[in-house]
Amino acid sequence: MLKTICFFCKKNYTIDRSDTQYQRILKNPETRYVCKSCNQSMQKEAQASSGLNPDDLDKYDKYLR
Repeated sequence: MLKTICFFCKKNYTIDRSDTQYQRILKNPETRYVCKSCNQSMQKEAQASSGLNPDDLDKYDKYLR
């Protein structure tokens, strides 16, 4: 378990191995963490402002996720 702070909302989080950013932060504690809710809101904002959907760019990528 690692204790970290979200770069955007500044809330404290405790993450474990199930979090996708765990290994990256474990290797480099200076790495910034972005929580899931901030990550999703940034993705939605980028999609709305650009009008692009990631599924439209690479139709096979959605099967790899």
